[in-house]
Amino acid sequence: MRKERGMSVPNFHLRVSLTIVYFLGTWPPHTGTYRFLYLLYTVCSFTFILGILLAAEIANVFMNWGDMSKLVAVATLLMTNCTHASKVIVLLRRQMRIQALLDTANSSAFSRYDKEQKDLLIRYTWKGIFHHVVYQSFGAIAVFCWGITPITDLVAGRSRRLPMEGWYPYNTTMTPAFEITAGHQGIAIIIACFHNVAMDTLITGLITVACCQLAILERHIISIDNDKKSTCKVQSDEHKLSVVKGKIRSYQLLKRCAVHSNMISHFTSEIQNIFGTIIFFQFLSNCVIICLIAFNLSQMKVYIPAVLIGMLTYMCCMTYQIFIFCWHGNELYLHSMRLVTAAYSSNWISNTEAFKRSLQIMMIKAHRPLTLSAGKVMLLSLDTFVQIMRMSYSIFTVLQGSAA
Repeated sequence: MRKERGMSVPNFHLRVSLTIVYFLGTWPPHTGTYRFLYLLYTVCSFTFILGILLAAEIANVFMNWGDMSKLVAVATLLMTNCTHASKVIVLLRRQMRIQALLDTANSSAFSRYDKEQKDLLIRYTWKGIFHHVVYQSFGAIAVFCWGITPITDLVAGRSRRLPMEGWYPYNTTMTPAFEITAGHQGIAIIIACFHNVAMDTLITGLITVACCQLAILERHIISIDNDKKSTCKVQSDEHKLSVVKGKIRSYQLLKRCAVHSNMISHFTSEIQNIFGTIIFFQFLSNCVIICLIAFNLSQMKVYIPAVLIGMLTYMCCMTYQIFIFCWHGNELYLHSMRLVTAAYSSNWISNTEAFKRSLQIMMIKAHRPLTLSAGKVMLLSLDTFVQIMRMSYSIFTVLQGSAA
């Protein structure tokens, strides 16, 4: 594996997310006998991580129907797990299309500037790794605090309590049922946290690739013919021939940029088509989850440190989950808008009419920036992030008013 100054190779952030997804059973091989065995592992992994928890949480909803305090307590994790399960289904059903995006990201078409644009490739790779680490840190702290709830209760002398609310067809307060159930819940939520973060950062990592390619395209457009200086008043035939060849080469480079631009546009469109709907449901669920967590915190009578820290970091995790999608969508928009000024920055004045017309077409196209949306309802932007936070606060104030 190639490294530069100890740093990871370009698109290493995608490899990290994909490795976690693969080992947790949601990236089966396309062909071969091993695929059948892997799919069996997928079923077992899904059942252990999400299936049992979802069944217990849904059963708990029906068993406590009408008791709003218990329903609110179980609703947060139920909505998180339902959204998580839907992302698993999307990942499995659209694996071939996602693999095509990954192949494009690692293809020669997207890495042909590897030597001259290595700084950009490495910089955006580290951006993807940074978001993964921060997001994973919030989630890890939250699930760790929930996972050790039975231990903290034992040390404090409190009654036995499972890490998460759920209904089971047996007495969960008796030994060894309590230990087995608590152990399963603790391990499952930790694994589910790593899996959920990996799927989200796989999506945002692909958006990072698109932003990186736009930055490379911008730099390449600016550099076209900008190193040529033709200030000589007296020019020989040989020099005139070299100038003509230079103009032809500039036009060919511009055509190459146009092809690259179309590839980025198709790449972004495919991200939208594959993940747009699931991002929309993620936004809706997180909006409700954030206000429910805030409501639960406001209604707490006894503040247990592990539970309090777990709920606060979980709310931060849900907020950051919305933020990374909105931030990456906003970055994609800004990068695509820079292509207009990049066209002006090139040495277009001294070029041919064909070059100018082609550059003008690229500028017109760049005036329609690349954007991503959540279910074609709301754009992924920082303005959307602020609106979602406001909506969560509005729902929180309504719940506060009804509980008063």
